[in-house]
Amino acid sequence: MFLLFILAGYYLIDDDHLVPADVIAVLSGNDDTRLSHTADLYHKGLASSIILTNTGRTYGEHDWPYNQHQIEQLRKLDVPGGAIHTVDFVAKNTGQEATSIIEQMVAMRATSVIIVTDAWHTRRTRIIYSDTFANTGFHVQYHAAGEDLDPYLWWLTPNGWKIVGGEYLRIIGYFIKRDSNIPDYPIFNFLKKIIIK
Repeated sequence: MFLLFILAGYYLIDDDHLVPADVIAVLSGNDDTRLSHTADLYHKGLASSIILTNTGRTYGEHDWPYNQHQIEQLRKLDVPGGAIHTVDFVAKNTGQEATSIIEQMVAMRATSVIIVTDAWHTRRTRIIYSDTFANTGFHVQYHAAGEDLDPYLWWLTPNGWKIVGGEYLRIIGYFIKRDSNIPDYPIFNFLKKIIIK
């Protein structure tokens, strides 16, 4: 049983051995971790440009665009403003973020990308993006940022169950959506509530 738990956590983390690419694309969320890893990859010379996806969120009392906040964070990490590109397309989920990245890559004449997201989110991202990027000819790599999930001991904490259970529900939901043309991911709210508890 413990081995199954370990495999379940380990499977979610899908980190590539990176080679240089045209751009780094950061998925929205958990900015401190994802942006710091992105800046590190940029400074290592793995790409000369960074793409920030857009969820339409705002921040601060003046409702400034959230991308502006991300740009400021990257600038504090010594990434020059000219290297940072934001997309216009407002994405509501991980799949739509892929569409926005593709559109921006076409505009930039880029053909290779490193996708940066949380470690536990990399497997689902690769599954979705393998479909979305399938006919583009683009070379896509994945970088697991942070260590929020211990793949060996996740099952010892409530947050581990929330993360791992939630990811597997979303992976299942994606396959159902893809194969049945349901408009959006089935969330299975009643199961999600059980997992969160």
